Amino acid sequence: MSKILSAIGIILVVAGTIFSLWSILGTKGNYVGTAHWFDHQQESFKKDKMKVIIGTSFIVVGSIFQIIGLFI
Repeated sequence: MSKILSAIGIILVVAGTIFSLWSILGTKGNYVGTAHWFDHQQESFKKDKMKVIIGTSFIVVGSIFQIIGLFI
């Protein structure tokens, strides 16, 4: 049971990390710094903020699963 909880925790942490960073990884380098990018920063921030909150939640829950799996 402890190995299953640890594996689920690792999967959640990886998924949360990827979900949190996907907006950065998906940003085109030639788009950053342009006038269009500056004009739409506030809209992008609102979308990215929710993704980061969800990703961080996955990371926290996954870490808790790993800790529980360690002590069971």
